[in-house]
Amino acid sequence: MNIFKNKFFDNIIEYIEKYYYIFLIIILAIALINLFYNLGKFPINSWDEARHGVSAYEMIKRNNYIVNTYSYTNDYWNLKPPISYWAIAAGYRIAGYNALGLRIFSALAGFITILSVAVFTLHKYGRLSSIISTSTIASTMPYILEHCARSGDADSAFVMFFTLSIISISLLNRSVKWLYISGTAFSLAFLTKSWHAGSIGVIIGLYLILSRKLFKLRVRSICIFVLSCIFPIIIWGIFRYGADKLLFFKNMINYDLLARSSVALEGHVGSTSYYIEVLQSSYFYWMLVLVSTVVAFTVILEQEMINKDSINDILLILLWIIVPFLFYTKAKTKIGWYILPIFPAMAIIIGAASGYLLKCKSRNLASQLLISILLLFSTYKNEISIIKMIVNPGIDYAQETLKNIGKLPQYKGHNIYTLYKTNSADNPNRWDQSYLLCAELYGDMKAVEGGVEGFLRDKSSKPLLLISKDKILISEIQKNNFKVVTENEFVYILSK
Repeated sequence: MNIFKNKFFDNIIEYIEKYYYIFLIIILAIALINLFYNLGKFPINSWDEARHGVSAYEMIKRNNYIVNTYSYTNDYWNLKPPISYWAIAAGYRIAGYNALGLRIFSALAGFITILSVAVFTLHKYGRLSSIISTSTIASTMPYILEHCARSGDADSAFVMFFTLSIISISLLNRSVKWLYISGTAFSLAFLTKSWHAGSIGVIIGLYLILSRKLFKLRVRSICIFVLSCIFPIIIWGIFRYGADKLLFFKNMINYDLLARSSVALEGHVGSTSYYIEVLQSSYFYWMLVLVSTVVAFTVILEQEMINKDSINDILLILLWIIVPFLFYTKAKTKIGWYILPIFPAMAIIIGAASGYLLKCKSRNLASQLLISILLLFSTYKNEISIIKMIVNPGIDYAQETLKNIGKLPQYKGHNIYTLYKTNSADNPNRWDQSYLLCAELYGDMKAVEGGVEGFLRDKSSKPLLLISKDKILISEIQKNNFKVVTENEFVYILSK
């Protein structure tokens, strides 16, 4: 009877592997839903997403793709190189000046990352492991939902280049060309998210030394690798230096590297257990699968599976997780999405370990059943949570009102002021970053600070005022002869 039951599980595994490409297409289709469904309907987030969106839009308007600006002033707060802005600018060109254009290349980068995990695990660990790993990363909530694949931030592209760089270095045995591809992906990661790419360099360096592959490389190959790592960065650096000399680079080093590492900037504090708590809250079910399968894999690992290549593979995956985790744990500024690059590595481990446990010689019905239940339950819980989030976009009434300006071409390009919402306690007339982006995207308007007073003093043609209905009464509108250009239940946009 036990043999029969084991045979039943083996038949299921054989069936999955036989029709691997059908199962993979189904999983990738679900991944596309997770990434793209309602992508342009969610309100734009302030801070990073809106800030990147403003810089990309203004690059197009200024026809300057080297210097990032915010409200048409050089931005020395968002100190990232330009690839993420270029991606958003391309998204605007393809999908329009809207939230979909802002996010479409992040979602595409997310899909490429998921596909890369699928292909890598297929060739390294087989069809069953590939199906499991792909399901894992495609249903990883923080990767899909939090500041990454569905957001117009730099993180999705950064994780993609991070993943491609590490996967490429793992293929070094096949051809030295993969070393150069890894270096190029590192340089693109740096040009996406600056110093965050440093962990890639540490992973690659430690891997090449500990695996002793470095000592087998020719000097010429090492030189080409170093060149592939730095040449694109140098080219960008030359153009950026021509724009504002050393000012941008000094801020990159002093603020984005040294200060962010040594001081908890902008209130982003946390203890040494901060990222463990992040994983417990947003990655709990997959973490349960990861820990249980890795422990079981370690206990029953068969002797014939231990060879130089497998040890090197394990070394690389462990470095992929441990180095970023330790780096950001040590840094004083702590933000949950800093550890996003480790999720593809965790998905690969879950797929490799689970696939091995389900097919190894010492497998039994109990272990196969337990692993299958854990995998299915975790996939279900995560996927349900993702679906619940993406089917409910929510609404931001100010953003919706600003969209209406795009339907009124007579106001396109005019000044607009605000007294609606602020991200600055010391300046109640300062624009919330998401509303500033909406003003630019939907009406090509110049978002000006100054509030009601500035609006009243403005002598330009048709200035506008974004204001909440609790800030102004109908009597005041009538007394000042203001015109209601557009409104909803919470917001006015007025003209004089």
